Amino acid sequence: MLLSCWCYLLGLICVLLGASIALAPDRMARVYRALPRSKAAGRVLSTVAWIWAGYAVWTMGLDFLQPFKMYIPVAVLICIPLTWFWLDNLLPCRALGGILVLFPYELLHAARVHASPWRLLVVTVAYLCIVKGMVLLLYPWKMRQAIEWFTARPALFRLGGVLNTLLGLLLIAVGATVLRG
Repeated sequence: MLLSCWCYLLGLICVLLGASIALAPDRMARVYRALPRSKAAGRVLSTVAWIWAGYAVWTMGLDFLQPFKMYIPVAVLICIPLTWFWLDNLLPCRALGGILVLFPYELLHAARVHASPWRLLVVTVAYLCIVKGMVLLLYPWKMRQAIEWFTARPALFRLGGVLNTLLGLLLIAVGATVLRG
């Protein structure tokens, strides 16, 4: 995928999440507080994370994985329900951490070959997501604590939504102008 498309995708996600917080902070505070313990969100996010991880391992060009490549889909299908059963506590936080660690792989490949120095904005966002994902994988309760802390301060929660929206608009603008093509 082109780097500009990554900018559009990340920008759209930031704008949607940020604008929803900025426009309806009370309602979104309730949604965010319920997220860490939501079984449905955990199952959906963990399924996405496992499928993505399986795809990443499948497409890696590692020679030692070649004899086991045909077993990767089976392993993914086995790991999904086992994760639901054994890691049900704070599963959405863990799964979101997995997704945040996995998605920058392709983005960084696209950014590596682009000549514009503005690519470093996207690279910085990618590395921040990787670090945030690692923290969520290791300490999933930190997401719950952060949500409780931010939602207890409505002005700060709304400001975070506005800043997230502005970051999304910046990413979309950079993708539409200097990172095009």
